[in-house]
Amino acid sequence: MTGPGIQVDPVALASSGSGLEKVAGDFGQALAAFQQELAAFGQPWGADDIGSLIGAAHEAVAEFAFDCFATAVEEIGAAGVDLGAMASTYREVEERIRGSFEALQQGLGG
Repeated sequence: MTGPGIQVDPVALASSGSGLEKVAGDFGQALAAFQQELAAFGQPWGADDIGSLIGAAHEAVAEFAFDCFATAVEEIGAAGVDLGAMASTYREVEERIRGSFEALQQGLGG
């Protein structure tokens, strides 16, 4: 779709959307692998008083960070889906406009 100073390429939009969805999937897999690797370390800080404090702080920070990362995965994936939907909408609008102009041209005897 073109206009004064703007061009939209539905194919590129759809491709970008698919790319973002793949990035979200890859990021989600890497995040899950990292969580498993981190859990495999167990509790290396120990069970004494200082170790317990370090463990509690670690758990709070890790939980917050993983929640943020999971939200990022969801948002990136949703952006990909939205770009795909936008590409479809642009294609549909272009087809309707093209059809209207073709009908108008035929109606005018062209």
